[in-house]
Amino acid sequence: MSHTHGGALAEGVLVAAMWSYAATVLYPCQALRRAGLVKRQITGELPVPSGRIGLGALFSRRYPEPVLLGRATEHDHLVEEFDRMAEVYDAFVRPFSTPIFEEALRECRHWFPDNARLLDTGCGAGRELQRVARLVPNGEVVGVDLSAGMVNAAWRDARAHGALNCAFVQADVGELPPEFTGAFDLVYSSLAHHHYPDPPAATREALRVLRPGGIYAVIDPGPEWFTQLSAPPAKWSDPGWISFHTPSEFVRLFTEAGFARAGSVELLPGFNLNAAQKAP
Repeated sequence: MSHTHGGALAEGVLVAAMWSYAATVLYPCQALRRAGLVKRQITGELPVPSGRIGLGALFSRRYPEPVLLGRATEHDHLVEEFDRMAEVYDAFVRPFSTPIFEEALRECRHWFPDNARLLDTGCGAGRELQRVARLVPNGEVVGVDLSAGMVNAAWRDARAHGALNCAFVQADVGELPPEFTGAFDLVYSSLAHHHYPDPPAATREALRVLRPGGIYAVIDPGPEWFTQLSAPPAKWSDPGWISFHTPSEFVRLFTEAGFARAGSVELLPGFNLNAAQKAP
């Protein structure tokens, strides 16, 4: 994943660590949580469903093909490895990311109706995006990623699986397309936030593209004990890694950007769903 920090060795170590943690911690704890033996740990105030009709499909009809920038950006160097691994990346991360995203969906599914319009920032190969798209058959999910390789791979996979209520756009999360202003019911990010070079800018952009009362949900490593343990190996082996945020840091990030309410809920050991809501 990172040719500058050990190449194949770094890739192997990261994948082995993820798979081992998934097998020994994430899946067992997921089973305990499903059995009701683990209580939800909440920080701050989580969003509340608006109860409104979703915005429906728009961009999936407007953009039947991937929309690429066609120009260089100042952050392109952060996604070089993702471009290179676009076709195989999902196979490496799936055993690790699956239980985390499953628990996140259990927490936030009631935040959006089946005709909602959602934005996936840092969509990668688009596997989670397709899963969300099936939950909004009368709406759509738009995937954004700075990696052109990921955007193309996600579009091809979505079409191969018949997911037509999706659109894919290459963009920097800190500079989303102007036509996205106020266009989404919910914006979410799954295990991508720690790659954002400018978290405050990305958070302000999330606020801009949400409709009034819209929700921003970020799934990422969170508790301080986990981020302190994980930061050194992540810096060495994870391509484009920038930094982790604790739940309290997420709440502060959201509040400073202008969100009306913000909170965080633990999903599985080391991982939180951090969420904020735009004022009505």
